[in-house]
Amino acid sequence: MRFILSLLLTLGLQAVSTEVNPLGKKWESNKNCEACHQYFSKKWETSRHSHAHYNKNDLFKKSLDYIVRKNPTLVLDEVKVECAQCHNPRLAKRDVSNEEKVALLFGDKETKTHFRNLLDNKTMENGINCMVCHNIDKIHMDKIKADKGGMYGVTFGPLGTMYGPFADSHSPYHKSERRDHFATNEPTLCFVCHYGKKNKYGLWVYETGKEYERYAERPDEGCKECHMSKKRKGYASNYAPPGDTPKERMIRQHRFASVDNSNILLDYVDIKGKTEDSGAFSISLTNRAPHKVPTGYGLRQVILKVTFMDRNDKPIKSIRYVLGAEWLDAQGNVTIPHLATKIGKDTRLEGKTTKVYKFKVPQNATYVKYGFSYRLIDEKLAKEMGVSDPFFLREYTFFEQRLHL
Repeated sequence: MRFILSLLLTLGLQAVSTEVNPLGKKWESNKNCEACHQYFSKKWETSRHSHAHYNKNDLFKKSLDYIVRKNPTLVLDEVKVECAQCHNPRLAKRDVSNEEKVALLFGDKETKTHFRNLLDNKTMENGINCMVCHNIDKIHMDKIKADKGGMYGVTFGPLGTMYGPFADSHSPYHKSERRDHFATNEPTLCFVCHYGKKNKYGLWVYETGKEYERYAERPDEGCKECHMSKKRKGYASNYAPPGDTPKERMIRQHRFASVDNSNILLDYVDIKGKTEDSGAFSISLTNRAPHKVPTGYGLRQVILKVTFMDRNDKPIKSIRYVLGAEWLDAQGNVTIPHLATKIGKDTRLEGKTTKVYKFKVPQNATYVKYGFSYRLIDEKLAKEMGVSDPFFLREYTFFEQRLHL
């Protein structure tokens, strides 16, 4: 037995690659781009793209731990490598061999150290940074639609070549070339990681790109105007050749808008409350986005809150209605999307849709207070997973209104 174990560990060590960071120091961080692109870099730092690595994202980290806890045959590092397909597409490794898995299971020190160097180096911790997107030469939508997105759905260009929307860019630091996936409004670049992903049971656990194809009214409606910004005058680079000045361009913010760094929900969801002739109170929600609300990671929730009050502003009745999906395992228990075999209750708001919610007004109600909030994960499931970062536990209120009945 000892001989077999020793042999397996030896094979594991032989299988370990020595290359852990193919980008090297020159391209490992957005900070190396700030000298010329400070405006973009600073906006990007407010985005969830900059928190794509599990060391900077408690929900991601606890999801990985939860998956392994529920599947004892899995090794944490192999799950990290699999999820890096989109969370860290520049990872130098695409899979974990059986020999490496055995070595990790038995705690081989050299193998564990190698995976720490591979997964936790500065490039990986920098998240979805400049070299993830702006080094993409070609996008293969056929692979992406076949559930081979992220690192499998693109061809990266040579190091030292950066791709963007302009044909006349010039930099002394790198080569510059134009690519259509930066210049047009079409969502192809975003679809690399946001088109959709199946779990091992064949269930699409998120499918924002598939939703877009279902709801978008134009093929070029895109993601950029909502999640970056409309084009505005500015400077893509503050570099200029000696004796010249930086060139003014039409540019977009690199904020990749989310609930924490923008008003994106207020911008694209219209909320109207009114009393009906029947005496009921109704709220209409109009989703102008070409995808569901909420979309993306399946544990997100939008919450409607309605409180009826008497003439003394004392609450008479409160109602809480959740827009979200319930993910169920083979036993019918609520779980995370990556472990689900089916979707149970699904109350998400369809794209390009208006839905009206009606509430019976209780006797003696004089006013109604209604609001609209957002959670990144259900409170009960967050507790079960051990999520502790307040960013993920907070309920983000982005609309409140008071109406006389």
